[in-house]
Amino acid sequence: MEPTLVQIIVYILIAGISAFLAMRIFGTGYPFGFFGAFLGALLGEWLMVNLLHIVLAPEASYGGVPIITAVVGAASLSVLWAIVTSGKHHHRRWLPR
Repeated sequence: MEPTLVQIIVYILIAGISAFLAMRIFGTGYPFGFFGAFLGALLGEWLMVNLLHIVLAPEASYGGVPIITAVVGAASLSVLWAIVTSGKHHHRRWLPR
């Protein structure tokens, strides 16, 4: 089954909003910045909707995409990515002694 244009637009909008909110809430440096958070959110919603086939609220869908499930998938992978990478992207400044 190939996704329609409406489904692709819905996926991109949900991933963009989830990535923006994740960056604002956690304030951590994601690898590749917003683009990295966006890709993580896009992967998270794809995992929940297409791979695991989990549907939390089937009546809340647009263009065949369950909105609640996609938001939960995007947010959960964004949170997981923030936890895993939170301590690895700090810049050290060496001071002379």
